Amino acid sequence: MSTLPDQRGMIHAERLYSLLLYLYPQGFRRAYGHQMRQIFRDCYRDERRQGNLSRFWASLFYDVATSASSEHMQLLITRIKRLLGMERKSLMATTQFRLQTASLTDIGLKRAVNEDNMLSVLPDNPKLLERKGALFVVADGMGGHKFGDIASDIAVRGIREAYYKDPGEDIEASLRRSVQAADQEIYRRNQESGTREEGKWMATTCVVAVLKDERLYIANIGDSLAYVIRGNQILQLAENHSWVEEQVRLGTMTREVAQAQGKNNVITRCMGLNSEIEVFTTSEPIQNSDILVLCTDGLHGKVGEDEIRDITQQFGPEESTKRLIARANEEGGPDNITAVVVRISLAA
Repeated sequence: MSTLPDQRGMIHAERLYSLLLYLYPQGFRRAYGHQMRQIFRDCYRDERRQGNLSRFWASLFYDVATSASSEHMQLLITRIKRLLGMERKSLMATTQFRLQTASLTDIGLKRAVNEDNMLSVLPDNPKLLERKGALFVVADGMGGHKFGDIASDIAVRGIREAYYKDPGEDIEASLRRSVQAADQEIYRRNQESGTREEGKWMATTCVVAVLKDERLYIANIGDSLAYVIRGNQILQLAENHSWVEEQVRLGTMTREVAQAQGKNNVITRCMGLNSEIEVFTTSEPIQNSDILVLCTDGLHGKVGEDEIRDITQQFGPEESTKRLIARANEEGGPDNITAVVVRISLAA
């Protein structure tokens, strides 16, 4: 009998939040309004179930006030630069590269649920693109944990939200903070839901890439990886936090010996199980015609690096994602499979 009151409460809450969005500049609302409403609905439902609506609204009003003020300040600075004739240089900085992108996910042949998530963000706002660059995220909800699809969804949305709001100029540090913020949100929900023994804890891996100022920035935790294909080379930029690769890095075992230990599916780091995590970050100068690939272990665990290189060099991003996933399924498709492919062309 409580369904109708709950629905009415949600409707009224959404109406109020839609009014609050008018505090943001029009361009910002047009670019992010839909995503912000979806995030609001998810958070509102969670907080209502926990009985924390008073705290939720207090935090929301504060966040809206501070972030809306920041967006208006950025808009004011942009207009002042335009009046002073300083805008041209800024806009040129946002056109230093052209990107062809494609992303695709598949449930695979053995899983009942797809626990992978992904996103690609190329901001429409030239100033935001200049300041923060283009963002790509792939996350793999832990197959052995309940609600892995929820964890990976929180990760990709939380990283996007935190990254583009982070005021820092150090991109690696900003990425690290964004991943840590998403981890803390998953961990908080785990703490509220119950103990690990009850099977209610959720977790996820993730790999994040940012393209900015002719440089590629990578952050990751777990065994979702990032590669750059450059000529005849394929470079793994993310650090694989599987148990097998950890032993190889430490020099305690060869890869062949480690793989024989029966721990091929064990990872040593993930998001959601601890309040503090160690995020791997690195950066690499980009070159014309570089190809960026982000993928979950459902792909790189079944398709070799040389084949990933050959497919992405021969075909465009959209066809490449289809062929990569098809090849993983041809190899048995035991896991969910996700790939993001980005072809980079530097402006002349």
